[in-house]
Amino acid sequence: EKRPYVIENCSLTLRRGQRVAVIGPSGAGKSTLVAMLLRVVEPETGELTIDGHSYNAFDIRDLRKNVAWLSQTTHIFADTIRNNLCLGGCYYPEEALWNALSQAGLAHVVKDLPDGLDSWVGEGGKALSGGEGRRLVLARILLSDAPIIILDEPTTGLDAETAESFFKTFEAATKDKTVLLVLHRLTGTEKLDLVWKLGDGHVK
Repeated sequence: EKRPYVIENCSLTLRRGQRVAVIGPSGAGKSTLVAMLLRVVEPETGELTIDGHSYNAFDIRDLRKNVAWLSQTTHIFADTIRNNLCLGGCYYPEEALWNALSQAGLAHVVKDLPDGLDSWVGEGGKALSGGEGRRLVLARILLSDAPIIILDEPTTGLDAETAESFFKTFEAATKDKTVLLVLHRLTGTEKLDLVWKLGDGHVK
């Protein structure tokens, strides 16, 4: 028996520079939507487009250079802060690293560490608090200069005060970006242009 589609009969448009939230309970299809946007899975019917061009017309490496993703499980490696920012052999001038950390609200923390950028953060970033770990990953995303940013439950596990502080920092650092924010529910601290409510495979 054919299973029902996770998402069906949906037509959504995310315009350049917009900040849009997708909210809905577990199983509503939020993760499937993100997976399609990252081309981890392909839609069985319909298509995704960027500026009128099919997703499939883009090389997947080029696509992922233009779409940055921050999830609740984004990994911090057992390495230095510098190497956690410069993944995949990427090189950034020290000034660029400090600028990204400053935008992410983490520069003052790193400056207070004995070895600065070369400080060891431990497996999973255990030397950092939960909020500091998210800010480190945010700095990594800002270094990528991707014009589109997807945040998938970015404040999971953070207390309300830390989550609010993170969103304020994120909004200030990404004013010129196109943002898709995926959440179970809104906290009231997000500044958004649109909210899409996903449930039973449909947008309401």
